[in-house]
Amino acid sequence: MPQSLYQNWQFAIEINGFDVALFQKGQEPKTEFEEVTFSPAGSMFDQKVAGRVKYDDLTFEKGVLADGSDEAARDWVKLQADVNYDVGSLPEEYMRDVDIVRYDRSGNETRRWTLHGAWVKTLEYDELEGGSSDNTIEKITLCFQFWS
Repeated sequence: MPQSLYQNWQFAIEINGFDVALFQKGQEPKTEFEEVTFSPAGSMFDQKVAGRVKYDDLTFEKGVLADGSDEAARDWVKLQADVNYDVGSLPEEYMRDVDIVRYDRSGNETRRWTLHGAWVKTLEYDELEGGSSDNTIEKITLCFQFWS
């Protein structure tokens, strides 16, 4: 019996302050466990168990508005810098929950991941190139505590 699989059709990255429609590319969370090994007395083989859980950083790409009105990523980075420069705020003030949402072709939500305690690890833009007609893309790499 044929089975339907998820398609990379429609998705949304929901971050407070960002225009969802501008995101064009992203990743889904990757979860990895450290491997812990030990050798119990009398055992010929090492025993392996799951150790601490690790979550890889995620990178999202979005278009930049030509009128310069899209300052959400830069504002987020400035807030983080203020905390690091000790001019106010605590880490809880820049950490955000981020939702990654998948939709089917009818626009119905099929899956949702919530990244808890996310913050901007890297903010970068495409290289400058004279004469290019490509749209400018903003790349945001997020670090986060865990997902649910």
